[in-house]
Amino acid sequence: MSITSYITRRLFGAEIDKQIEASKTVALQAAMGSGAQEDMQWRRLSGASNRELPIAAWSRQVEICYWLWKTNPLGNWIIETLTTFVAGKGFTYSVANPDVNQVLDDFWFDAINRMDIKLEQKVRELFLFGVQCWPIFKAEQTGRVRLGMVDPAQISTIYADPQNAEVLIGVKIQSLHTAETRHLRIILIGETETVISQDARIMRETFTDGECFLFAINRVSNDPYGTSDLFVIADWLAEYEEFVFNFADKARRQNAFIWDVKMEGADEATCRKSANDYAVKGEGEIRVHNEKTTWNAVAPNLAAVELKEAAGVFRNHILGNKSFPEHWYGGGGDVNRATAGESNEPIMALIDSRQNLVKYMLETIFTYVIQSALDARYLNVPAEEAFSFSIQKPETSNRDLTKISTAVQQITAAIVVGASQGWIDPPTATKLFAFVIALIGFEIDPETMIAQEEPGWKDYTQSGDQGPGTGKDKSRTRSGDSGPATA
Repeated sequence: MSITSYITRRLFGAEIDKQIEASKTVALQAAMGSGAQEDMQWRRLSGASNRELPIAAWSRQVEICYWLWKTNPLGNWIIETLTTFVAGKGFTYSVANPDVNQVLDDFWFDAINRMDIKLEQKVRELFLFGVQCWPIFKAEQTGRVRLGMVDPAQISTIYADPQNAEVLIGVKIQSLHTAETRHLRIILIGETETVISQDARIMRETFTDGECFLFAINRVSNDPYGTSDLFVIADWLAEYEEFVFNFADKARRQNAFIWDVKMEGADEATCRKSANDYAVKGEGEIRVHNEKTTWNAVAPNLAAVELKEAAGVFRNHILGNKSFPEHWYGGGGDVNRATAGESNEPIMALIDSRQNLVKYMLETIFTYVIQSALDARYLNVPAEEAFSFSIQKPETSNRDLTKISTAVQQITAAIVVGASQGWIDPPTATKLFAFVIALIGFEIDPETMIAQEEPGWKDYTQSGDQGPGTGKDKSRTRSGDSGPATA
């Protein structure tokens, strides 16, 4: 530092600092006034590890995605198509114990729950908003459970175990119109309740406004909020919609035409007078004129040939994000039956993955329903029998029975040859046959078939035989004999 700078700093340092702070304040206010205020809550990519969206951005996401589903044809089609394939045919369940089956039926067909109708609606909202919070209402006498629903825009905070970000323990619900808040405990199934940290237990003790189920899609482990299927393509859906609207306006202009009148030797005044004398002509009208006047119908050429290619780029960019093939949304292209079947595999894999998620959700809810009935002593069955249930997913596509039956016939013949040659033992052959027959949609339990007693000597002995190892000579034993025949 020079001597001049040193003296200036010593004499006027306080005033310099004051002016610098004042200029910073003015600059900050100007920046906020110019639109930077919108970015104040956004974190830097290299910032903290908390990946949840700011509250304002989360509520905005809910509004955007709902609006796209409500008004955008392609956005609505994406959600409805996923929902229909995942849950449109309905999930079914089977229970070994009739008492447990009655408990689940009471829950499934309850007047409020009506899961046979509302499951598809709940799946639609999960895909649309990315997260679903269902508070539960339980009858203390019977343990009967009813599900509620919380508007995703009301989800203010989702709490995770401080020691384990994968375990979500509570939800803060903020009313949209009042300052009222609720804290709900997220239902933890199985041993999860016993393995959460001490900090999480202390936090859960303060959540005294009830319990809820929380499910989310499109999230990572330490992201407590889910993400809508439409959020990542929201801008492109809007652009595609504007593109189509612009084309509609362009098409209207292309269908328009004007009368071009050419008058030989006429000056500007004569042309203007003729334009005023002859009104705009309608379709099919006749105009009689001399050889000096020429009329032509002229339509604009706006190069509409590239429209299909441009629309395809937009549409495929959007559909490709969800693995939808082009021909699913009316774009046939060069697709034939063979290539269409191959291009369906990615979207079918996504649908199957979503069905597994819905199956897990139902298993979680069923487990809680059964446990509630056991705790209330409304259900009295052994624990290992009480939770013996299974949930069946609907078929994602129609089976080609022609191909499957041919394959079943050939594989079954191979199993028979292998068993007759001793290459595979009978239990393995039974399991292979059960696997093959399941391809046509019929399931058998190979373990049950293997466990059945195989035919033995008892099936071939006469009444009164004692069997081998008893000292009796069966070849000489007759009905009524008390022992071996004597010489």
